[in-house]
Amino acid sequence: MAAFRLALISMPWPLANRPSIQLGTLKSFINSITGEVKIDCYHPYLEVGNLLGLKAYNDIAERTWVAESVYAYLLNPKRRPEITDLFIKEYGAKGKKDPPDLKNISKQIHSLHQKKHLNLHWSSYDLIGFSICLSQLTSSLYMIREIRRHHPHCPIVVGGSSCAGELGRSLLANSPEIDFVVSGEGELPLLTLINRINNGDSKDDDSAGLFWRDKKGKLTGGGLKQLSNLKELPVPDYGDYFEQLKGQSRLSNLIPNLPVETSRGCWWHRVKSGSVDRACKFCNLNLQWRGYRSKEPIQVAREMEELATKHSSLKFSFVDNILDSRKLRGLFKSINNLNRGFEIFTELRASVSRGDLIKMRKAGVNQVQIGVEALSTRLLGKINKGTTAIQNIELMKHCEELGIQHLSNLILGFPAIDGKDVEETLNNLKFVLPYQPLRKVRFWLGQNSPVDLNPEQFGIRRVANHPHYKKLLPDSLADSLCLMIKTYIGDRTKQKKLWMPVARELDSWQNHYQSLRKDHFPAPLLGYRDGGDFLLIRRRSRNYEMETFRLKGYSRGIYRFCEIRRTQGQIRKKFPNLASSQLEKFIAHMVSKRLMFREENQVLSLAVNEEPHKILCGAERNQRTDPATG
Repeated sequence: MAAFRLALISMPWPLANRPSIQLGTLKSFINSITGEVKIDCYHPYLEVGNLLGLKAYNDIAERTWVAESVYAYLLNPKRRPEITDLFIKEYGAKGKKDPPDLKNISKQIHSLHQKKHLNLHWSSYDLIGFSICLSQLTSSLYMIREIRRHHPHCPIVVGGSSCAGELGRSLLANSPEIDFVVSGEGELPLLTLINRINNGDSKDDDSAGLFWRDKKGKLTGGGLKQLSNLKELPVPDYGDYFEQLKGQSRLSNLIPNLPVETSRGCWWHRVKSGSVDRACKFCNLNLQWRGYRSKEPIQVAREMEELATKHSSLKFSFVDNILDSRKLRGLFKSINNLNRGFEIFTELRASVSRGDLIKMRKAGVNQVQIGVEALSTRLLGKINKGTTAIQNIELMKHCEELGIQHLSNLILGFPAIDGKDVEETLNNLKFVLPYQPLRKVRFWLGQNSPVDLNPEQFGIRRVANHPHYKKLLPDSLADSLCLMIKTYIGDRTKQKKLWMPVARELDSWQNHYQSLRKDHFPAPLLGYRDGGDFLLIRRRSRNYEMETFRLKGYSRGIYRFCEIRRTQGQIRKKFPNLASSQLEKFIAHMVSKRLMFREENQVLSLAVNEEPHKILCGAERNQRTDPATG
């Protein structure tokens, strides 16, 4: 009996320097269960990246509506003028002045697929699967349509984060070219589907996690079917990606960034009695998960060791929504013990301590995305982030100190926000100017986010698919699909006006920081050097100028003690001989100079150590940190 043949496809627009973890994980899992399935993974985004060149590819991939427009031009010919207008507008919104010729790009890509992909023997496969995640909707629909046009009897299944729940059900209901949809994580449902097709079994039982049509054409299925423990997952198989990469001459110097997952779901996101009990109000990243599961640190380290050895790459990205805080230290200790010069990206909550961040930096973490979202504690409470402004500022400071690049966002225009939130944001922005700037991101309403599920709490009504989909998709789909990005009627005009001063400050901050870094590289813009019984603080400004502050005695001791946020009670306990009035006067003076930040009874020193090597090698422990006398 011939082996079951499965094709897995990831269309543009993922980052070209990363293999698809979805395809790699599914392939390795299925192969670990059965040797009777022959799996081929295809990454057409590599060929598109090679066709356009990496920079041009990334310029398109960076923005969802720009990326979706390219294949929409092929998918929806009737709307090409509107699609072109959208492409030009959204491309310009990135600050790019000269958008490429959409007609020419789409024509080239269509020709590429005709020559490279659509002449493959798709009919030889028993099942063809598409992973549809961010910015992959129109490209996947295009390829599905083209394959079905030439191979009408190939069973096609889709899955991924854009296919969970009602999103996937509506896709199956309105796309006759699609036969099955995986809702949620794919390992167990895909294995079930393979067995059903392979055995000719038409029974509908034990198929949780799948949508399909019964013999009468009625949609059935649903739910989630997921692994109970992630230790069941083998190392992702990225072999097909690297084999296909070899043939891309314009990508020959690319050193791929290898995706690894340490967990699934989010421990902060909590569901009770079928409804969301706790979550960030804007977030819909957990549509495909139930609960939170994480791998053991040693398993993650072994995966990284095996992948690094196999593919000669030291670049890794953790794709988790959130790291397991209970295993954080063990995880990075295990990675550090591998003694490799890793370069690691991960997402972080602002509650990560300085000590843990130092351990992460030693293990190779050099780029993070902090879940900042706001610099107003009042606003952070409204969006249920579970963190405070001083925590956000503290972690931004530690990243600056340790040479960790952070790519973090400030959300503008969250519904039902008032002037006090904006005022607090503007005030706090004055204190973070020496640190890497936050990126401004406009609030968008996501399918099944807490805001979407409870619109009346936020003054929202008439929620519908975003109007851009009407331009991108054929009418039969745009009017019928349940899609990821929504529009609504609410207070958007008011919010845009409220947040305009913040948007201007973020632009100014970006320009200010970049200019000063050129003048003063590599020194921090606000830094200190410790002289043992005195402290020199230097604030660097334009034209290579510098403002200097010298702290002695108790002043020096308090400032060093507050390198991590401290309550005023902790400070008084540390310095019992200092009168409360003296302490208050010192803190107030430091805050007025923007050398310290105070939020309620917590205080944080803002200058960073200009000698980060001392932090990383532990030499700081040998320095005197108690106050000097005199």
